Amino acid sequence: MSKYIAGIDGGTMGVRCVIVDFKGNEVSSAYFETPTTYPKPGWVEQNAEDFMDLALKSTEAAISKADIKGEDIACVSFTNMRSTFVPVDKEGNFLHPIFIWQDLRGVEMFPWMEERMAKYDMDWADLYKITGFPKGAVWPSSKVYWYKKHFPELYEKTHKMVTPQALLIKALGADGWYDDDTDAGWWQICDADTFEYVPKLAEVFEVDIEKYPKNYKPTTKVGEVTPEVAAKTGLKVGTPLIMGSGDQQCGAIGVGNVESGLASICLGTAGLVIGYSEVPVRHPTAACHVLGHPGTGNWTMEGHASAAASAFRWVKNTFSDSEIQEALSKHVDVYEILTAEAADSPPGAKGAIFMPWLAGEACPYYDDNARAAFIGMTLAHTKADLYRAAMEGICFEMKQMLEALKAANFKEFKLLRVTGGAARSDLWNQIQADIYGSPVETVKVSEATALGACMLGAVGVGIYKDIHEAAANMVQVDKRFEPIPENVEIYKEVFKIFELGFNALRKETFPAIVKFQNK
Repeated sequence: MSKYIAGIDGGTMGVRCVIVDFKGNEVSSAYFETPTTYPKPGWVEQNAEDFMDLALKSTEAAISKADIKGEDIACVSFTNMRSTFVPVDKEGNFLHPIFIWQDLRGVEMFPWMEERMAKYDMDWADLYKITGFPKGAVWPSSKVYWYKKHFPELYEKTHKMVTPQALLIKALGADGWYDDDTDAGWWQICDADTFEYVPKLAEVFEVDIEKYPKNYKPTTKVGEVTPEVAAKTGLKVGTPLIMGSGDQQCGAIGVGNVESGLASICLGTAGLVIGYSEVPVRHPTAACHVLGHPGTGNWTMEGHASAAASAFRWVKNTFSDSEIQEALSKHVDVYEILTAEAADSPPGAKGAIFMPWLAGEACPYYDDNARAAFIGMTLAHTKADLYRAAMEGICFEMKQMLEALKAANFKEFKLLRVTGGAARSDLWNQIQADIYGSPVETVKVSEATALGACMLGAVGVGIYKDIHEAAANMVQVDKRFEPIPENVEIYKEVFKIFELGFNALRKETFPAIVKFQNK
């Protein structure tokens, strides 16, 4: 009788297989980095063959590490980096390297997209009303148009443009290319209410709908492990392959974000705020994008920050040589030392404020000119104040996104579940609770994205009847942080100053800095 579920997470930097039991406890995992190339400034690529090979390699390693038998695994499900695709021909040959979400070459097509929309009396606001996606360089839509413009012969040969999840599922034995409907919105030619392609938009942008993926609902069985795959991985022949969803949607359900009144926040390399909605939703100024919620057929609205915890990594790399050396000598995580120093600074960091836009500002203003800054320093400030100000500034950006969700008529969030590297710090979690003014909880399984995929797998093979029952059984809360009333009041004042600073700099100062930097 089976005991476990395997979840394969194809992320930006590598592929991981995580095996959990039916209560969500991690039993084993294995991770391998995916080689990434940068052929030109703004271009980011990976080879599809490497990606698929690592799906097999990580699965075999995770099974071997725990000495698990193939028949002990009930199913395999999947999650993947989003807004990413690769074109493939009818014979299964890849026609171009994977276009990674970080790739920016599609920006070239924005003027053309505007011209095409104008011919149909449309603009970006009209496009958002249909697709739930604002203008953005991350989405694959503009990169598809770039590919068609620069490689017309390859575009004609293209049978399907598929996502990393389709690559993972194919690698594990599926007989074709399978994608999920909850992630279809990234193409920016889908109706965000139904997740169906819109023929009119394909006409507007002169693309062929049949070249886009065929989509299935998460929890759908889409294949079985073949004898060849079983020999390479240790899985049992015939093990069901279950459709998953995108990494952040899986991460959301992996922390139990399956009901109204709860939002999830990821403070990782990038930052995400995700709200769950039981009705179709749009933001009044197109500040947040809309996707499907896996397992329920409902909707999520997301805001994203381009830097988030990676901004704190920049602070560490720039200011913390002595702390890095101390961590090496003591064999501890340098971030433990930095956050311990930050704890010596009071809430509000004595008025020092960090603006975290090291990679521009995304949600809710989408200001590519925004730049990072420390403001408010005096001779009285210490390095501890700067560390705390950096932690607070990153959380202020996340609060802006929470406010954006509220502007889209979400109910007041009574609880926030947090993941990402920052969630390992009790101080950072308390700062989050105080800045957001809501209780914050962490969960025991750090790989929430893979856990979310496993939850979808559990529903797909009938271990649990639906995603709510799966969450009740597989999501285990670790710690809870209640907002401290006096800190909440301090942060309300500092947050106002944070926004005043941004608005004062964005009109003239940020553009002037960018103009100078681009000389």
